[in-house]
Amino acid sequence: MLRRKLIIVVTAVVGILLGGCSLQTKVPPTSKYLLNVPTSYDVSSATACRDKVLRIGLVESPDILTTRDIVYRTDSGRSYSYTKARWMSSINAQLGNLLAGAVTRYGTFGNVISLKSFADNDLLLETEIQEFSQTIHPDGTSTLKIAVQFVLLEQYHRNIIASSLIEIERDGVGGNVDSAVENYSAMIAELLQQVNAFLGANCL
Repeated sequence: MLRRKLIIVVTAVVGILLGGCSLQTKVPPTSKYLLNVPTSYDVSSATACRDKVLRIGLVESPDILTTRDIVYRTDSGRSYSYTKARWMSSINAQLGNLLAGAVTRYGTFGNVISLKSFADNDLLLETEIQEFSQTIHPDGTSTLKIAVQFVLLEQYHRNIIASSLIEIERDGVGGNVDSAVENYSAMIAELLQQVNAFLGANCL
């Protein structure tokens, strides 16, 4: 009888221990984010390039922006990734898609095509993300910075028609991923408006 009770007690203890271990190994689901940018824009009044085709080149960026990590840094310069949050697709992929859509809807050009298209084009837009960062300060607020270089080229001779470095910064942003993504989205919307204005002004 005593042996039977001992077996029951040991079995119960092992069950509790194993149950505790299994609970400890369960990881909360990772939240996934996309830039939430409005898709409606003003229509271009420029007419000089309505008969021209613009090719959107590959978006170049630092290596970290080709991953799905959502990165932040501190004032000391140390960089970290949010452990429970990731982009659904990389920043350079998202910006490439948003850029193509915004330029197409703006209507400066007769057609806008992707880098992989077999169609002929007259102009080429090169894009390089130089900075896309969140810096969290000791007071719990953060600063977001976006800097993107755009170069408009004549396709056949590769002559540079115009270039523009667009920089946007926001201070006083909450030091968390939700605030960062919300403000990144608004900043990208502003960036797309500026690049459309740049293309409209320099399409000759």
